[in-house]
Amino acid sequence: MVPVIVHRLPLEPDTGWRVVQVAGNAAAGTMIAVAAATLSPGYLVPVLATVMAQSSYGFTFTAYDPYTADPLVFLFAALLIWCWITDRPWLAVALSTIGIFAKETVAIFAAGIAIAAMLERREGWRRWLAPAAASAIGLAVYHLVGETWLNWDISTNPAAQLQNGSWLGLWWRNNPFIERKAYMIFATFGFAWAFAVMGWRTAPPPWRAVAIGTIAPMAALMIVQTPERALGNAFYVVIPLAALFASRSPAPAGIAIGLNALVTAKAGSSSAWLPSGRWTLIPAAVAAGLLVISAQRKGNHEDSKITK
Repeated sequence: MVPVIVHRLPLEPDTGWRVVQVAGNAAAGTMIAVAAATLSPGYLVPVLATVMAQSSYGFTFTAYDPYTADPLVFLFAALLIWCWITDRPWLAVALSTIGIFAKETVAIFAAGIAIAAMLERREGWRRWLAPAAASAIGLAVYHLVGETWLNWDISTNPAAQLQNGSWLGLWWRNNPFIERKAYMIFATFGFAWAFAVMGWRTAPPPWRAVAIGTIAPMAALMIVQTPERALGNAFYVVIPLAALFASRSPAPAGIAIGLNALVTAKAGSSSAWLPSGRWTLIPAAVAAGLLVISAQRKGNHEDSKITK
C-alpha cells in the first residue's frame, strides 16, 4: 500500500517517502492523543502521550529510515485502539482488513484486541473477534493468491526461516553482548515502560484488558521482526498508560518525559544532533525516579482523602 501511495504522489520518490513518513507519524500521534484523552479529562494526558509517541524508538526510527510502511502501520494501530476504547467493532473490521495491505503487523493488533475482548467480556464482546478473523482470512487469501498465481516466494526472507530463529535469531547472533540486547529493548520506550506498568493499575478495564491482550501477539511479532522494532508497535498501549501515570505530577512529568525522549529518540534516529545515551541515561533515570516518588505520593494523598 505505501509504495503505491508514494508512486501516486506528484513528488520525487525520496521526497514522497519522507512525506508519507511525516504525515503517517503525525496522524498516528494525533489519534493516539485522541485515544489517550479518554483516560483523563483535560489536555495533559494527550500532550504527554503525543510527546512520548513522537520521541519513541519506533517513530524516530522512521526518520532514520523512511523507506518503510511503519508510519502507516502506526496510524492503523492508533485507529484500532481508538475503535476499541469507543466500542466501534465494525469500523475495526474494515481497518483490519485494509491495514494488512500496509503490513501484516496490523493482524497482530487485531489479535491483541480479540484477546482483550475475551478477557474483559464486555457486552457484545464476541463482535471484537471479527477484526482478528477478517485480517487472518485476508492474509491467508493474499498469500494463497500471491504464491499460487503470482509466484511470490518469501522463503528467502529471514522472517520465514523459523528453523534459524527467524529475525529474533539473527538479531541475537548479531548482538553478542547481553547488555546491548537489554538496552535496545529498554530504549524502545525507555522509562515509559515502568510508567505504563504503574499506569495500568489505575486505568479503566478496557485499557487494562488490551494491555494484557497485547503481550502474546507482541511476543510472537518479536520472532519475525527485530525485537526493538516489534516492540515499538506496542506504543498504542504503552504510551497512553504511561501518560496516565505521569499526569499525576505535571511538573516532574515534563522533566522526566523530556529527558526520556532524548534517550529513545537517540536510539531510534541515531541523530548526530542528539547527545549520546551515556550522557542522558542517568539524568533521565533520576528524573524518572523523582516522578515516580511524586506521583505515588499524590496518589496516596488522593486515596487517603477518598477514604476519609
